[in-house]
Amino acid sequence: MSDKACGAKIRLVAVDMDGTALKSDGQVSPGTIEALNEWIKEGVVVVPASGRTYSWIPEEILGLGVPYVISGNGASVIDTGTGEYMYESKIKLKEGMDLLSYLLTENGQCYFQQKDQYYEDGNRSEEMEKIHPYMASVGFSRKGKLMDPLGFLKDKGEDIQKIGFMAFDEETEKRVAACGRRFPDFCILKTGPLCLEFNRKGTSKGEALKYLCHTIGIKQDQVMAIGDSENDVEMLACAGIGVAMENAPEKVKNAADFVTKTNDQEGVAWVLEHVLRRS
Repeated sequence: MSDKACGAKIRLVAVDMDGTALKSDGQVSPGTIEALNEWIKEGVVVVPASGRTYSWIPEEILGLGVPYVISGNGASVIDTGTGEYMYESKIKLKEGMDLLSYLLTENGQCYFQQKDQYYEDGNRSEEMEKIHPYMASVGFSRKGKLMDPLGFLKDKGEDIQKIGFMAFDEETEKRVAACGRRFPDFCILKTGPLCLEFNRKGTSKGEALKYLCHTIGIKQDQVMAIGDSENDVEMLACAGIGVAMENAPEKVKNAADFVTKTNDQEGVAWVLEHVLRRS
C-alpha cells in the first residue's frame, strides 16, 4: 500500500467495470459490492466509469444508489436520478460513418453506441462469439444486431458516442491501430485483447471525471480512480490516488500510484478496505 493512500480523505471513487470491479466471468463479487457499499455509507460518492453503456452497468452496482455514471469511455456523464446527460463528447455522424466504412472492410466486427444503446455488425456476430467469448458471455452480441450498420446510421441521423472494433487476428489489430493518420479526429484505445475503441479526440474518462468533480464541488486530490485498461490511464492520472489492477498492462500500472490485486482476487475490495481502514 502506497504512503500516498495513508490518511487520504477520499470523497469520490471512480471505478472501471470490466477487468476491474468485474471478475473475468463478467460477474461482480459480493465482496466488491460490500466494499463499495461501505464507502457509500461513509458518504463517499461511488461512480462507475466504464466503456459500457449506462444500461449495461451491472444491476448490483446501480442498486447501491450510485448517483452518476461515466459511460462510453468518458463520452457521457449521466445523472442516474434524473436520467439527464450532464456531459457529452460525441463523434460527428459523418466522421463516424467514414471510420465505420473502413472498419467494415477489415477482419473483425464493428460496434458502436448512440445514446447509451449498443449496436453491432450482425453479419459477423457468430465469428465474434467464437474469437471473443468474453464479449459474448456478457451480452455484447445479444441485442442491437444490424445487417446494414451504415444504412441504420444514415437513417437515424444521430451522432455517436463511441465506435469499437474486435479484431479476429493480431495483424488486423495492428493495422487498425495504426490508422490514426487516416482518421485524425479520433483517439484510439486498446481496451482488451484484440479490442480497439474509437472516441472523439479529447474524449476520456479523465476529462469526464474532471467535469463531474468540478460540477459537484469535489477536488481532484479527493478522488480515487481504479482501472485496468488503456481507457483508464487519463482517469488514473488525474485522480488524487490512481490505482491499477494487477491484471493491467504495464502502461496502466505506470500511470498509477500503486497496484492492487487482480480483478479475480477482488482487487477493488482489497484497496477500498485498506484505504478506508487507514483513513
